[in-house]
Amino acid sequence: MRIMHSYPIRTLSPNQVLPRREVNVITVSGEGRVSVEPNLAYITVGVETESKNLQGAQGENSQTSANVLEAIFNLQVPRENVRTIEYRINNVYDFVDGKQIFRGYEVRHLLEVKVEDISKVGEVVDAAVAAGANVIYNVRFDISDRSERYNEALVLALREAQSKARTLAGAMGVNWNPVPFEITEAKGGAVPVPFQTFEATKVAGVSTPIEPGQLRIEALIIAKFAY
Repeated sequence: MRIMHSYPIRTLSPNQVLPRREVNVITVSGEGRVSVEPNLAYITVGVETESKNLQGAQGENSQTSANVLEAIFNLQVPRENVRTIEYRINNVYDFVDGKQIFRGYEVRHLLEVKVEDISKVGEVVDAAVAAGANVIYNVRFDISDRSERYNEALVLALREAQSKARTLAGAMGVNWNPVPFEITEAKGGAVPVPFQTFEATKVAGVSTPIEPGQLRIEALIIAKFAY
């Protein structure tokens, strides 16, 4: 006697979806850019001093740095907007006839100044130099509402991805769903205005014009559409 085994037939519920095959997928990238005017600036100012005596180099640096800070604070820059980003002591040598000869000590103190009124950037540079700063570099512009602007760039990135998918679907003569079933956000952010470097001898005693230009906020996505 044969024994027949019956097995239940597996069916999909309305809420179940079969795994999507890659051959039914259009994968495209999308990039969005938003140009904005910066409303923040970060300036690196500093003092370098050198002396054969370490205490002498430190003392001179300390006094000059204090003068620079006072000049910056006198421009109504809040104290919380100024921070030390580097303090370093180096041995300095000369090379004579191939021999290394000790010359003294170099003390370097760098400050990062956040300026919330970018019209005052040149004024801050001038005041720092007049107070004794001999290092001015890395003027960087930014915006306070970065997240909001980045979200705008994300929307533009999605629209570009949809445009690409529409073009490809049309070329293949297939129907497609304009709502992506998967989106991967790539790393994006603000493209800074190029760093500007100044020499103390060029800005001391003059009004330094600083042009912030514009920032580009960029977003990049990878989107998958079904067809």
